Parts: sequence; structure tokens; C-alpha cells
Amino acid sequence: MANVEIPPGSWGRISKAKRQADGKYKASGRFKTLDGLVLQRNRYGTTSRKAEDALLKLFQDLASEGVQPLRSEDPFGKIIEEWIIHAEFDKARFRVSTAYEYARVARRDIMPALGKMPLSQLGVRPCSEYLHGILQNEGGYAKAQQNKAVLSNIMTWAAGRGLIIGNPVRQVAALPRAPKRTVDIIEAKDVGPVLEALRRHAENPPRRPGPRPNFDIVDGVELSLATGVRISELLGLRWEDLVIDGPGPYSVSVTGTVGWEKDQGMLRHNYGKSDESIRKLSIGPKTAASLRLRRAREVRPNPLGAVFPSRNGRWLHQANWRRRWRALRTDLSLAIDLPEDVELSKFTPHTFRRTVGTHVAEANGIETAARQLGHSGTGTTVRHYVKQRHEAPDSSPVLETLIYGFNPTH
Repeated sequence: MANVEIPPGSWGRISKAKRQADGKYKASGRFKTLDGLVLQRNRYGTTSRKAEDALLKLFQDLASEGVQPLRSEDPFGKIIEEWIIHAEFDKARFRVSTAYEYARVARRDIMPALGKMPLSQLGVRPCSEYLHGILQNEGGYAKAQQNKAVLSNIMTWAAGRGLIIGNPVRQVAALPRAPKRTVDIIEAKDVGPVLEALRRHAENPPRRPGPRPNFDIVDGVELSLATGVRISELLGLRWEDLVIDGPGPYSVSVTGTVGWEKDQGMLRHNYGKSDESIRKLSIGPKTAASLRLRRAREVRPNPLGAVFPSRNGRWLHQANWRRRWRALRTDLSLAIDLPEDVELSKFTPHTFRRTVGTHVAEANGIETAARQLGHSGTGTTVRHYVKQRHEAPDSSPVLETLIYGFNPTH
């Protein structure tokens, strides 16, 4: 039933509940408030009937209590909760993973700080004090920027509803940018020894309680260094995305990412971080051979066709991959000799990505590096993914000619 056909204070047709990946059933429907706001609501149950009954009861409760129109005098916390509902179902504006992260930030950070204040009192000054206060309280530049983006989205939505005049966050003084950090990479001469150490660990892992370590980490690091993909892209790769058989050419197509969704767990999203993230990357014959070996090692069921599935055959969570990498990194630091200038304790999945960005930029230019990494422009690549060399290229022949080339006395 279309939204315009739902009377205020009532609900539309509850669709047949559908079974989800985790076995539960999900019922969906819409409720129209007294001021005409359409709320999308879901309820879950162990059977289709239970999910539909739970949603029906929710709608009946909303109708009996009445849903009052929002006002500018309402606590900002109430506005935030209504905005979260909007964000979760505005698929045209917010991806599922983005809506989830924004809702988490709104409830974790903004709600405790500003939730009790009336919306009408949240002008430029309180917004500015809150955002700049994050930096003063050592919350970090990234956290301040993220909170500003979420708060601005909420205020824009409130202004669109006619609750406030304009978005005060847009008038807040620009937040200072984080100082440029040193870009840590693995130098070309050290890549081989690092990968060899990883392989030796995978072939002869230390004995400890729990599942026996496998080749996930070494294969993941090797593919990361061969492509520069993000960790979410790496774990979202399927065998069907790889061209590794035959005489070549060989390639990896990045067509999606893994992400966690509320009530559904880890899923593969068939989109990237940006339009530029969807890309086809060439790989060499040795990388292709390594991937064929990985495919031949598969022994567990892999119904998703994931290149890096979890032990139960589902999409592997990024946090689990990082945890396993940290454990392996500790093992290597204690048991295996590496080159003195290799600070393994600093290596993260981003280190491999920055390594690719730096070496590709130095060999083929910054534009090529940005495209390899899936960046929309070169600014991010230069600032965060290319190590600054403090030794200038050797231009002495050019300068010698400039000074002495036309002077016969030299």
C-alpha cells in the first residue's frame, strides 16, 4: 500500500515475513504518525507468524498511544532517535553499513552530550563547543570529524522537517586537521623476508589451545601486497571474481565488501566504499599460482565461494582477521629473525596498502597509485598512502650541465 493511502495514526499492509540468513523471519511494514511521518518498522520471530504478530502488536501500541508530531522544544535525543529511523531506511542516501555506523555514533557520543537539550537551543555555539571539545578532551581528529558529519546530517534533516531554521553545524569553525603522520611501509628489500617468515609460521605453527592456524593470513598478506585492496575488499573476494587459470592475463575484480549488519551478522555488500572502489586489478603469474594453490587447499564447505571464508563457511569478520594477524605478528617477533629495520609491531592491514601505494607511485606515478587503491582523487593517496622520501632524485648531471656545460674552462 502506498504511503499516501495510510491514514495518520494507522499502518499499511504487513507483508509476508521472509526468512533471513540466520534462520529468523523478518516482517516489515509502515506506520504513519499524526503529523504524516511514515515510520518503517521491522520485527523478527522464529516463525513467519510470530514475526508478523510482533509487528502488528507494535503498530497497535503506537496507534493506542498516539504518535505526537515532533517539535523544536523536544529534547534533541528524541530528534536523534527519529533521525536514526529515517537513516536506516533511506537507502538512496545511506548505505546499510553507513546508517549503522552513524546510528552508533549518534547514540554513543552525541546523545549523552546533547540529548537532553531542547533542539531549539542547539545553535552554532553549543554545536561548536561540543565538536571542538572532542579535540580538547583528546577524543581524536577522526572522531571529531565523524561526529561533525553525523551531527550535520541530523540537523539538516531537522531543518528539512521545519523544526529549525538552517543547519547550525555548517557555521561551526572548521575543525583542525590531524598532523600528517609518517607513512609506514615495507621496503622492497624486506617484502620477501616478511612473506617467507609468514609462510614458515603457517607451515609449522606453534602449538597452543584452539583451532590450528592455517594459511589465511599469509595468503591474505600476499594478495594485499599484490593488489593494495582494503581489508573489507579482501575478505569480500569470491573465487568468481578472480581470473587465475589458463595462460593469462590474470586479474582480481573488486566488486564488493564485507560488513556487519544488525540482526544479520556479516554480509557481503555488492558495492564499494566509492564508485572508484569497483575496479579490476591485474596480477602476475606468481600471484595467480599462489591463489590456485590456496584454492586447492580448501577442505571445508565453502557455499559462499569466498576466497577467505570463516571456519564455519561464512564471511570472515575484519576484526577476526586483524586479531589473528596480531597474534601471528607477536609469534614472529618472538621466534623468527627479521631484518633489523623491520618493525613488525607497527604492521597493520593498512601497512600493506600503503606499501602498494608508495611503490606504485614511485614506479608509475601518483595517478596510477590512486587508481590501484580505488581512490577518487590523488589527494588522499598523497597524504596518507605514499611515504615521503627525504632524499631527492639525483639531478646532478642536469645541474652540472646547467652550470658548466657552456663554459669551456671547465
